[in-house]
Amino acid sequence: MNKLGILAGTATALATVVAMPATDAHAQAVVLCSQTALRTAITQANAAPGPNTLFLAPGCTYNLTAPDNPGNGLPVVTSDITIVGSFLGTQNVIRRQSATAFRIFRVQGPNAHLTLNRLTVRDGLSDSSGGGGILNDGGALTLNSVEVTSNLAAATGPGGGIASSGALTIRNSTVSYNRSTNNGGGLASFGTATISNTTVTGNTAKDSGGGMDVRGSLTLTNSRVTENSSDDAGGILSFALTGTVTDTLIRGNTIAGAGSQRGGGLVNENGSTLTLERTTVFANRTLGSGSPVGGIANSGPGNTVNLRNSSVTYNYASAAPGGILNDGGTVTLTATPVQENFPTNCTPSVIAGCTG
Repeated sequence: MNKLGILAGTATALATVVAMPATDAHAQAVVLCSQTALRTAITQANAAPGPNTLFLAPGCTYNLTAPDNPGNGLPVVTSDITIVGSFLGTQNVIRRQSATAFRIFRVQGPNAHLTLNRLTVRDGLSDSSGGGGILNDGGALTLNSVEVTSNLAAATGPGGGIASSGALTIRNSTVSYNRSTNNGGGLASFGTATISNTTVTGNTAKDSGGGMDVRGSLTLTNSRVTENSSDDAGGILSFALTGTVTDTLIRGNTIAGAGSQRGGGLVNENGSTLTLERTTVFANRTLGSGSPVGGIANSGPGNTVNLRNSSVTYNYASAAPGGILNDGGTVTLTATPVQENFPTNCTPSVIAGCTG
């Protein structure tokens, strides 16, 4: 066979996945720029002994024009898979480009661990089970330098961008402009959530937790929860949770519901204990008629919010208070000013160190 024939045969063989030598028991492959190549690579990685690493083609946008399986654009991840975006030029994008509803990724089962590095997940649409962009169903999901944007969880499922019932780790990432017709516009976590150096912004939820709805445990560090909105808990809903928020900005979040809806910045409820350290709760607001609590709502007995070296300032509500509502729980302030909130700073329970 002449050289041209050899090259043609080689190109055909490489049209889907280019295998690379394994290193320290890690199988590796370069994924060429097509949805078929990406689906094949994930299927092969699921079947191979893990862990497996897939390297995306430089600058490629992987357009998913039809679901791979019901509700999912790509094969369900059931093993240990890392997908690495290109470090050269434009960041890789994996997106739904179809009139059919499907999310981008689903991670399923206790042995499943999906790690995404330096890529964008966008335009997913789930009409069941939640997780418009990514659904982690009992596995582990890790995002490093990832943008999750413009995804939608419709019907009854939570988590416009991400829904997770396992272990969720997010670092150096952005969760933005996602929507949920239920709760958790940006993300909904029902397991463990560890989030650092991440921006959660511009997300919306019909029910609660415009930015995030977190239940179980939360460690949020050096992050920004800004400009999110919902009918209840515009920024963060902390529900049946033990958590810490450190060196974080909670700013400009909004609720628009009328009456009992509360907590433009943060709602802590159902037996939650949340500690805020060096955290700023600033310029959050409730806009509905008669809606209280622009900043923080500690809602109901058995709930605790500890604020240390933090501030709650310039939050707005249409009914008192603008700053902190403590409704039968415990709020402690240590070196934390609560001031310049409208119409009042704290009510109804007495909070030591807070006046007006």
